[in-house]
Amino acid sequence: MDREILVSVCTLTYNHEAYLRDTLEGILMQKVDFPMEILVNDDASTDGTRAILREYAEKYPDLIRPFYQDVNLYSQGKDLCLEVLYPAARGKYIALCEGDDYWTDPDKLQLQVDFLEAHPEYTACVHDTLVRYCSGERADYRLLHRGQDCDVRFEDVLFGMSHAFHTSSIVAKKAVIAHPADFFYVGLAHGFGDHPDGLWMITNGPIRYLDRCMSVYRVHSNSASWSSGVDAGYAAMRDYFDGKLELLRAYRPYAQAERLPAVDQAILETEFEQMHYEGRDREQRRPPYDAILRRQPFSYRLKNLLKCCFPALQRRYRKRRG
Repeated sequence: MDREILVSVCTLTYNHEAYLRDTLEGILMQKVDFPMEILVNDDASTDGTRAILREYAEKYPDLIRPFYQDVNLYSQGKDLCLEVLYPAARGKYIALCEGDDYWTDPDKLQLQVDFLEAHPEYTACVHDTLVRYCSGERADYRLLHRGQDCDVRFEDVLFGMSHAFHTSSIVAKKAVIAHPADFFYVGLAHGFGDHPDGLWMITNGPIRYLDRCMSVYRVHSNSASWSSGVDAGYAAMRDYFDGKLELLRAYRPYAQAERLPAVDQAILETEFEQMHYEGRDREQRRPPYDAILRRQPFSYRLKNLLKCCFPALQRRYRKRRG
């Protein structure tokens, strides 16, 4: 192309044969007035994902740049965006869409890039996302639906990305997202990178939210997805809490001074939630966690009291529940 690439769309895929066409078509339908590229990494899929990627790469050689791995790098603890796609990306901005999610609005990229170009102090622009359970156990719903365009609150990012925005909505400055701080790797060690990505972006500048639903997040798309793993059992949830706490503690030195009280409160509330999950109900009644307990609904506080007064019944209950 005569002009420099402005946006690099980065897609990670693994065993997404059933979904990848939707992902690629959602990217290809974008109506933009700037040059873009599509970088897709196949992490040694064992189904027909690679064949689909080859088909599209041959059909759109000027747009799609495929990367094929002979061995699965994710299982080795590697971040495919940081180690494969970001170094190869030529755009000023990075747009993200994993191989089991997809975009639904042809104006998505243009709207986000227009905002970022007009407001260089912002590190990213995001939007609302439709959540879809592949198992059909729940009806589709909008993740956020805030009612108006606004800046993303730091507290929303702090407590987890389900409160802030989904990965499929991100368009961010490459200079920021491709060069994360050390705390990113703490989250990566526990299998998630969206939360540290969000913390790093909002630490480097404001993030703009567009109240327009322009992507679909597929939940439980396959056994390798995070949304499947988090529900896989007690061990997975314990690792989730451990990882979130380690991440927040590692992030603390990077937070601006005025945000430290919110970070410390998030650590306390995550510890409180972990106590509940692990059945450490008596600890919830001790300072400083007792203040959090007092803010819980009456039913929660009543159950906590009963479990503390009748521990034998609680142990039998938890054993029956596994």
